[in-house]
Amino acid sequence: MKILDTRKLALAALVGSLSLAPAAFAADSAAEVQKKRLTAAEKAELKKRWQMTSDELEKSLGVGHDKAYYRKALEKLGYAITAKNYDEPDYLEYEIVKGDESYEVQVDLENGKSDKVDVTVNMWRADTTVAALRDKNYKYAYPATLSAAAEKYSDRARAKLWSGEKDQLENALGTGHERGYYRPALEKLGYQVTAVNDNDAKHLEYEIVKGDRSYEVMIDFDADTKKATEVDVETNIWEAERTEKAKGDE
Repeated sequence: MKILDTRKLALAALVGSLSLAPAAFAADSAAEVQKKRLTAAEKAELKKRWQMTSDELEKSLGVGHDKAYYRKALEKLGYAITAKNYDEPDYLEYEIVKGDESYEVQVDLENGKSDKVDVTVNMWRADTTVAALRDKNYKYAYPATLSAAAEKYSDRARAKLWSGEKDQLENALGTGHERGYYRPALEKLGYQVTAVNDNDAKHLEYEIVKGDRSYEVMIDFDADTKKATEVDVETNIWEAERTEKAKGDE
C-alpha cells in the first residue's frame, strides 16, 4: 500500500494549525481554547520537538524486520499502540501515544520484511487515540481489531486529499475582501462555521466543518484598508466543543 510519503506534509500542516497548546486538546469551549493559544516561539519549539521525536523513533525502529517486531519495539519504547489502521501484507500502520503526544507509524514491507518506516505527527486520530489522550487513567490494551473506516484516520491516505482541499478553499476565498465577506462565502461553499477563535482588527480565525472534515481558516487584515491580505487554511487538530458536535464526534 505505497500511497504517499506524508512526513513533511503532515508536519507542516499540523504546525501551521497550532493555535493551541497540547493541553488544550480536550478543551470544552471556545472560551477555554482562547486561553491556551501558542506563541510563534512555542510553535517553533513544538515543531522542533516533534521533528526530533519522529527522527529518533524512525532510527530506533529501523528496517529489515517483520511485522511482529514493530509492536514489541514500540511497547518497549514506552508507546501505547492506540489504533491499528492497516495490517496488510505490504503495509502496517499504527497510531501511537506517549504522554500528550501522538504519532502515526507507517511501515512498508516487501517479502515479509520492512523496507521503509515513516513516523509522522498524527493529524487525523482514531476515536481510540483521542480517548487515550483525554483519559488520565488510560490503561493500555493492544487493539484487537482494525480501525473501522481507517481511511478517515490514516494520515497517509488523507494528506493528499487535504492538501488539495486546502488549496481550493484558499483560492475560492481569496484576499482583498472586508471581514463581513468571509462567513457568508464559507457557508455558500458548504462549510459550517462552528467557532470564532480570534476576531480583532488585524486577524480573524474560524473553525469550520464540512462532513467529517474540520479546518481552521485564518485571515489577516490591513489595519488601514480593512481588507484581507492573507488567507490560510489549516487542519484543525484541537477542536472546540461545537466543532466536535458538528462532526458528530460527541
